[in-house]
Amino acid sequence: MTTALVIGGVVLLAMICVSCYGAVTLPGDARVPVHFGGSYNNFVPKRVGLVIHPAAGAVVLLLSAFVRHGHQANGASSKTLPPVFIVIIMCVLLAVQVGAIWMARRRSAA
Repeated sequence: MTTALVIGGVVLLAMICVSCYGAVTLPGDARVPVHFGGSYNNFVPKRVGLVIHPAAGAVVLLLSAFVRHGHQANGASSKTLPPVFIVIIMCVLLAVQVGAIWMARRRSAA
């Protein structure tokens, strides 16, 4: 479990770096798509779009750590997701973030 959290932390750090890259390379009026909310492809201002992806990754990582820690402390049999799923979820969030920045760049160039 600790290995999965460390790898998840590294992916979260990568998400923060991708947001910093987007902050530098996207124009100020860029709109970033997010797939959270009422409909698919909500376009939000650049600052919100660059913060929401790493924030979602941090929430996933913290929730998985707390849930896993609670199950280990109680001595209960582990009915939570296997640790590899934490890494998979974090990598999917990173891929979605990279795609969102790519889409924002394409829309602002057009």
